[in-house]
Amino acid sequence: MAIKAAVLYVPPFFAAMLRVGLALVFLTLLFGFLKKSVAVPFNLRWRIWIMGLFSQGIPFFFLFYGEQFISPGLAGILNGTVPIWTLIFSLISPQTRNFSFFKCIGLLTGLLGICVIFWPLLNLSTNHFALLGTLSLLLMAISYAIGNLLNQRMLSDQTKLDFYANIYHQHWASLIFLMLVSLLFEHWPSSSLLLHKPIIWIASIYMGLFSTAIAWIIYYHLIREWDAVRASAVMYIVPIMAIFWDFIFFHNRPQWTEGLGVIAILLGVLMIQWPKNLLKSFRLVK
Repeated sequence: MAIKAAVLYVPPFFAAMLRVGLALVFLTLLFGFLKKSVAVPFNLRWRIWIMGLFSQGIPFFFLFYGEQFISPGLAGILNGTVPIWTLIFSLISPQTRNFSFFKCIGLLTGLLGICVIFWPLLNLSTNHFALLGTLSLLLMAISYAIGNLLNQRMLSDQTKLDFYANIYHQHWASLIFLMLVSLLFEHWPSSSLLLHKPIIWIASIYMGLFSTAIAWIIYYHLIREWDAVRASAVMYIVPIMAIFWDFIFFHNRPQWTEGLGVIAILLGVLMIQWPKNLLKSFRLVK
């Protein structure tokens, strides 16, 4: 919702840059207050910056660009596919364990939900910008999944990488990437616009503080304590909340295909994340 509010007035990559920049300001103040060291060995820094690109820079690139053309509700639905893509890419790793038949069914169910959402957009009479925005959000989800797995590997005990330093340098990588993209492809908004549209700053401060800085600390903690696939389960609530707030603020009613798609995606994610618990539940019902 905050992204949509921002891109209505400023270019998308500039809005993404503003989000990460404000998050970095908050993290700098927080880590300084807590006296956390953000120094990292030089041989690990390039790996951290690559993780930052896939965890924030590239996903934000696609996310802010795509939300120019689609509703926040649909964007939230596609954001909820991150666990599905995380599982798909995790299967490439030789360390993958416990891939069950139930998870396979969940994966196929989630992919079916994505197909249901895309089907109406493939009509030749459909607004091609809507299809472009939807594809962009799907690329965002795929990038998030890659970033999750890269972070899982880096945050393992083998690297001994400081948790806070990792977050800090990833934000720097994301900020520099988005700044370069914005300078190359956009005209920055005037100072007059920024001063007379407080909604830009309200949305950006909310995104920078809550949706980025604090959220990333919590999310990376989950990746470290659980794993990338389980941690990505936090995305399952996003579609429901995005559709709700999209209706409240922008009065956008979801299409029936979007509703059916989100049900299939959430069901697939549940089967991927908690197959043992679901099996127990089914047995209790019987």
